[in-house]
Amino acid sequence: MGKHAFITGAGSGLGKEFAKQLATEGWELHLADLDLKTLEEVSNEMDQNSIHLYHLNVADKIQYEQVAQDVIKRAPSIHLVINNAGIGDGNFFHEYKMEDWEHMIHVNLMGTYYGCHFFVPKMLEQKSGLIINVGSAAGFMNAPGMSAYNVSKAGVYAFSETLYHELKSDQIHVSVLTPTFFKTNVMSRAKGSGRFKSFAAKQMEYSKTNAQEVAKITLQQAFRKKFQIIHPSEARRHYFIKKWFPKLIAKEFEKLVRKMKA
Repeated sequence: MGKHAFITGAGSGLGKEFAKQLATEGWELHLADLDLKTLEEVSNEMDQNSIHLYHLNVADKIQYEQVAQDVIKRAPSIHLVINNAGIGDGNFFHEYKMEDWEHMIHVNLMGTYYGCHFFVPKMLEQKSGLIINVGSAAGFMNAPGMSAYNVSKAGVYAFSETLYHELKSDQIHVSVLTPTFFKTNVMSRAKGSGRFKSFAAKQMEYSKTNAQEVAKITLQQAFRKKFQIIHPSEARRHYFIKKWFPKLIAKEFEKLVRKMKA
């Protein structure tokens, strides 16, 4: 019997790389994305029959429930769920629209919650499973100009850690990925300020890693049952400095705010 994986945001970027790497290992894939056309392109690239495609807005709990039911009908067991779909955006808090704040939380945090809510019961029933939640280093760095994104990703981390402890005795492992910027399309639906988009674009441009490498490292460490996956080395450096030298980070953020306001 083959292994089944469900991946959100699988039409491009990190989600696509997760799918491609699992496909080479013979997994049967259930791929979801807001853009069905990109999903079809991904499926054609991999050229294999064991792929099922689902149109999904992860912020829509009714649609998510239906997709989850369809996946469970097709899959005898759900071995892996990757809650990858997300958006990136930013602006100063007082300039950021409330509806954009709510949208960020709905997609990044509630979308992750729905993925766990609808598939954990199946994993509990089968007494096995692996969940990978895609967070961000933003969830522990909390840089200025990114309040909604920071809160959404900090929530993903806290939620993942809680599930990790709760589900461990049921043979269900939870991992959370907390990377810094790398080359992806997370900003494609950004609604915030131009200065933030420019900052994010530069960070991705100068990143020394890419989605393929991040997906590979994440799968390797998650299968080894590591909880927090911090990659690349820049993310590990930020994590170390924030933990042990928080005043240095505070000074850097003060400089960043002055630069952003200039």
